Amino acid sequence: MAVAVLITACTPADSQPTTSNPSDARDTSTTSAPADADPCASGGLAFTSEGLVAAVGTPESDATRISSIRWQPEATCERLLLEFATASGSPATGLGLTGVSVVSGTGIVRVTLPESVDATSVADLTADGTLASRVFVVRAPDGSLVVDIMTSDAVAVAARAFVQSSPAILIVDLVTAPDAPTTIGPSVSDVSVVTTPLPGPALYPLIIEGYARPSLRSVRLLVIEDEDIAIDRAIALDGATDAWQVVSARLDDGPSGVSTVFLGTADVNGRPAEGATVSVDLP
Repeated sequence: MAVAVLITACTPADSQPTTSNPSDARDTSTTSAPADADPCASGGLAFTSEGLVAAVGTPESDATRISSIRWQPEATCERLLLEFATASGSPATGLGLTGVSVVSGTGIVRVTLPESVDATSVADLTADGTLASRVFVVRAPDGSLVVDIMTSDAVAVAARAFVQSSPAILIVDLVTAPDAPTTIGPSVSDVSVVTTPLPGPALYPLIIEGYARPSLRSVRLLVIEDEDIAIDRAIALDGATDAWQVVSARLDDGPSGVSTVFLGTADVNGRPAEGATVSVDLP
């Protein structure tokens, strides 16, 4: 995302994912999922708490749409299942080249989908778990899609991923990573999400990345110091209706000290209405 959306991307305008050398990741494509009573305790795939988790899929596939996203708890992990459809609407048999990464320090597990998957039937999902909290399908300005799995605050996770074919299902498993640092995670609201900056000390230029609810044509970026609006900027959006929309902005200068960054909608007086807020300490 400007938040640019790649394995190293989500514009969101959106926090830059950690990049890793794909050769460091195991090829985790498979045609069958573990069949044990506790599938997360087997399968031969390691869990990773930072960087590239898996590079999966094949160069040729028939998946063009996300048809469903499901969350399901297992005995030792939480599992997200992304199912895909073809252009005709039938279940896809294969998924194109896809990357799954744990974005360091952000509380996000990001799925970067192939260009061939350019539509979605699901915009977001609330997960009733202790590891996964929300799932957002996000569209970048270039039309590409990523799926951000938000983890719960103060919980560090490790992930693994693999593809089951015929029908095509991307499976992402999450477990607690006790040796990894915990994160506060993005600020999430019903209107917007701020992935960058995270709360705490920040520097100029201040990069704001995140995404906005489907169908919105614009959002307001406000920086508030001592209840006074120091910066007020309108950000135009494409108005995509099927997915959340990447938002990004750069502030080269502004207030000093503790300030609130707000991304969302404003009322008739230009004050914050609905949206996500982050408290930062600026130089």
